[in-house]
Amino acid sequence: MDWIRLTKSRKDLIGLKDNCWICIRGFVYNVSPYMEYHPGREDELMRAAGSHGSELFDQVHRWVNYESMLKECLVGRMAVKPALWNSFKSFDL
Repeated sequence: MDWIRLTKSRKDLIGLKDNCWICIRGFVYNVSPYMEYHPGREDELMRAAGSHGSELFDQVHRWVNYESMLKECLVGRMAVKPALWNSFKSFDL
């Protein structure tokens, strides 16, 4: 409930100055403000920091509605240059 209360507080949770961003299914989230609320805490979230976290996320809790939980932390969509697309085909974008 504390996390829900914080998301409703109108506090800037995108926090472009913070540096723990993860990408899940093509959407980039700043999870820095969520770290203290995540059951696995910082260590677990840092496993996906700065990368595609879709596969790791699905291994642990595919059933979680992350779009709703992290909507206030949404930075934007991941942009991939067409020439690099083949490098990312293995990820669930």
